[in-house]
Amino acid sequence: MVDDISAEQVEKWLDDRVVRDVERTTENAAEFSVQCRLSHIPLNVIKEDTWGPLRIVGRAAFDTERTAAVIADPEQRYELLARIGPVFAATPGFYTFLDEEETSTEFPNVDSIQFEHRVYSDGASQQELMGGLMAIATAIKYVQNTVAAIRRREND
Repeated sequence: MVDDISAEQVEKWLDDRVVRDVERTTENAAEFSVQCRLSHIPLNVIKEDTWGPLRIVGRAAFDTERTAAVIADPEQRYELLARIGPVFAATPGFYTFLDEEETSTEFPNVDSIQFEHRVYSDGASQQELMGGLMAIATAIKYVQNTVAAIRRREND
C-alpha cells in the first residue's frame, strides 16, 4: 500500500519493456501528468491533487477521414457500437463519448471515446497501474481494429 503516489513512483512502476516514450507533461493544475505509449497508443497517468487517485486516461479518436466515415454512416456507426459494446463492459473504469469540443455526447455525435480507470492510493501498485494501462490500450486498439475492419469490408 502506498499513501501518496508521486510521479517518480509512477515512473518506477512503468514496465519499460512495454511502455515507451515516458514524459512528464503539464496538465492544467494537476500535481503531475505522465504521458507514455503502449503499443503506439498514447496514454496519460494524471494525479490532480496530492491525496487524489491516479487517473489512467486514453482516447480512441475518430480523427481521420476513414474513421469519420464510419461514424457518418448510420448503418456502420451502429454496427461499430454493437461490435465494440462488449469492450466497454470488459475494460476497467468507465468510458465517455466526446464530441469535437471534448464535451460528453451521445454516440451518433462521437468524435472520440475516452477511457478512464482510477487507481486509489490504498490499492496502488505496479500491477494495478500496468493492468489499467494495458486494459485501456487494449480497448483502444480493439476500437481501432474494428473501425478498420468495417471500412475494409465496405471497400471490398
